[in-house]
Amino acid sequence: MEIPGTVQTLLWEYALDQIPSSERWRSTIIERVMQRGCWDDMLWLLTAFDREELRLFLERRGRRALAPRELRFWARICGVREDEQDTWVRESREREGAWR
Repeated sequence: MEIPGTVQTLLWEYALDQIPSSERWRSTIIERVMQRGCWDDMLWLLTAFDREELRLFLERRGRRALAPRELRFWARICGVREDEQDTWVRESREREGAWR
């Protein structure tokens, strides 16, 4: 997988000369771009990964890792049902409130 320079800067703590192809690594890339990526990074994500894989990431990890705004955006892009989006966003807001 060819990772653009702007995405590489989001992964600053990793040695990118030997990128594994494991599911865990793919999940790390997806999460980082969804959390902190610019528009071009997000467009790259949509070409590098199919929407089904992105949706599965949201179900498995993203719904607990992403802030409400990013979670809602990506859930819509990936075709998650509206009622499921509402539940995920509500849970994300509750987690954010726990840190205040």
